[in-house]
Amino acid sequence: MKESIVGDPIFWPGLVYSPINLNGLLFALGTITGEIGFLFEEFSEDEAIAICRRKTKEGWKRIKVGLSVRSSEYEFPENKPDLLLCWNDDAHIGDDDLPVLELSKINGRIKSNNALTGRPLGGLEGIFPDDPAEDLLRRGETAANFEETIRQLDDRIKKLKNGQ
Repeated sequence: MKESIVGDPIFWPGLVYSPINLNGLLFALGTITGEIGFLFEEFSEDEAIAICRRKTKEGWKRIKVGLSVRSSEYEFPENKPDLLLCWNDDAHIGDDDLPVLELSKINGRIKSNNALTGRPLGGLEGIFPDDPAEDLLRRGETAANFEETIRQLDDRIKKLKNGQ
């Protein structure tokens, strides 16, 4: 079996770990497109490019978006995108000519409602409390308590087997 490698844990609807490849980035993006005000129309097969619409004061503007997990790994096509969307902007290439939207920076600010429809997002966000770190600590304590209970039960069973 091939070794399983994942990114850091995140708390997005339907996504457990941060993306480490383009497919993961696209899935992460798909879970929050309404939150960031994008409507995606096309994805290229040969380049990491998407055509989408973004809400502006004037209406829905068409933009070309470059896609990369890390900005340092993005290979610019001949026709430069209007925006680079990445998980980590490790190259800090954003400027006025090419703004960068770094998804990892908005990780903690995902709203519970879809901005386009106003409906609650489906997924795990309703299960997690407001403070995911506190929830994980509680889960760790619960796991430790569970393991201690199992150890005590095991000791009692062994004593019963030995006639004590």
